[in-house]
Amino acid sequence: MKQSSPFAVRTVVILVVGGALLLLASILMSGFGDEIARATGDAPAADRKDGAGYHAFQRLVTAMQPPEFTDVDPRENAAILILTPTEATRPEDIKAIVDKRVAMASALSGGDDFVAEEGHPLLRYPTLIILPKWQVEKLPLQGGRVQRTGEADSGKLAKLVPADVDWHREDRSDVGVVTDDYPALRSFALPDRALNAVAGDSITVMIGARDGAAVLGQVGTSDTFVLVDPDLVNNRALADERNAKAALAMLRAIDPEHDGRALFDRSLHYTRGERNLVKLLFLPPFLGVTLALIAAAVLAGIAAAGRFGPPMREKRAVAAGKRALIDNIVALTRLAGRTPLVGPRYADMMLELLSRRLLAGEAPSADRLDRVHPGYADIDRRLRDARTEGAALAAAKDLTAWKKETGA
Repeated sequence: MKQSSPFAVRTVVILVVGGALLLLASILMSGFGDEIARATGDAPAADRKDGAGYHAFQRLVTAMQPPEFTDVDPRENAAILILTPTEATRPEDIKAIVDKRVAMASALSGGDDFVAEEGHPLLRYPTLIILPKWQVEKLPLQGGRVQRTGEADSGKLAKLVPADVDWHREDRSDVGVVTDDYPALRSFALPDRALNAVAGDSITVMIGARDGAAVLGQVGTSDTFVLVDPDLVNNRALADERNAKAALAMLRAIDPEHDGRALFDRSLHYTRGERNLVKLLFLPPFLGVTLALIAAAVLAGIAAAGRFGPPMREKRAVAAGKRALIDNIVALTRLAGRTPLVGPRYADMMLELLSRRLLAGEAPSADRLDRVHPGYADIDRRLRDARTEGAALAAAKDLTAWKKETGA
């Protein structure tokens, strides 16, 4: 008895193709997962409207102190570039942006040697880094609202500052504005909680504490500035008008020559991830080789599916069994061209057999059998008149049905 497969061919094909696609997706996710997470994750802090974002600051800057040129890469714009990294931002990404702006300022000024000889000041490309402070999670079914789950890791945050610094926590009552060197600064309405600050030999304090730690500081004599505590300028803070005015004054103090014009950078949120073997295989120049190998594997699978199947057993030269014997007789009859004679011969044989069973020794007669059960005479006539295999086979089937009805 032939056993049928538990799955249809179409089902097997769908399972195989689906499994291959899932495997490919798993491989791609393992290699490009970090980049996908950056591209599809939370919006950059400058666009977020929750309390820890800077959407209000971004709108304030756009309305009051926008950059003169907006058709160039923000990292190449002479306006203050505001970086809003997250706890997961890599320090080298921040350093790359800062170094690029320093190099542009030097190149557009004629080079460091030219500046030193001529005494001309370098062109300014200031950068303001606003460090994160809070870890947040979205509240379900409440739009863009979030709740704080804790503070960010201070060890990671200190590495985001392009200088050697020590991390501090300062009481709000000890924090004030240094007005001697930066008279344009205004006091912020400080938050209820303690403020984050950093201290180091290379940090010039602009807003700081009594112990010398900087809440807002300048990295050496460069045009790189760090706002250590974002609670002075985030959306929650700018609900207070005093903080909005102080934020604009802070930008003017950083770049008084251009009235504190600024714009926000979003590239840190979409930076490229680490290099790995999967990226090497699925990015140029090796992408073509990878696609060729995948296509070769698919074609090999299709060829294998059409070539292989259930194992074939060697057939007997002469098949065994009654059915095989009958099949052989039929085949020989066809080869001999005797098929048109099958009908009359079969009619004679069945007439004699049925008469012996149903007529109790009387002479074989189609009419007598028809009186026993109507219909036999017509079938007998059709068998004798049959000149094709199809006509004889149809009459033989009717005769079999007649036998079942009479019980012969």
